[in-house]
Amino acid sequence: MQFLPRIKQSSDTVVNITTGGGLGMIVEERLAGPILASPEMCSLNMGSMNINIARAGDKITEWKHAWEKPYLDMTEDFIFRNTFKDIRRVVEIMVKGHGTRFEFECYDVGHLYNLADLLDQKVVEGPLFVQSIFGIRGGNVRVSLEDSL
Repeated sequence: MQFLPRIKQSSDTVVNITTGGGLGMIVEERLAGPILASPEMCSLNMGSMNINIARAGDKITEWKHAWEKPYLDMTEDFIFRNTFKDIRRVVEIMVKGHGTRFEFECYDVGHLYNLADLLDQKVVEGPLFVQSIFGIRGGNVRVSLEDSL
C-alpha cells in the first residue's frame, strides 16, 4: 500500500494484484491484499495444481539466504489449492465488493475446461482475459531452463 496509490495517481496503469498469494496460504490470506487495494484487476488461478519449482536452483552453488534452498525443495511435495468453491468465493468477494475483473491464469488444459464450466454457470462473465502459464512442473508444458535462455 506504500506504492500502489502512487502508481494509480501518476499513471493510467491497470493494477493487477494476485489472488494466488504465497505457497500454503488459505483463501482469506490470499485475499487480504486485493481486498485492501481494491484493484481493477486480479489474477485468478483456474484450479488446484502441483507447483514444483524444486529444480529451479539446481545450478546454484551459493545461496544468499538459508531459507532459499529448503523453500524450493519443499515444493516437490506441494499442492496449490484452488477448488471450485475457492474460485467462486474469490470471484464473489472481488466482483461484488470491488468491481474487480480477472486475468484467468491457466496452467494446463484442464484449467481452460474449469474456466469454461464457470462461464457456463455464470460464475464469471466475458469478455475473458486468459493467461497461459508455461514452464512450471505440474502444468501443461514444461520448459527447461536451457530452452528459455
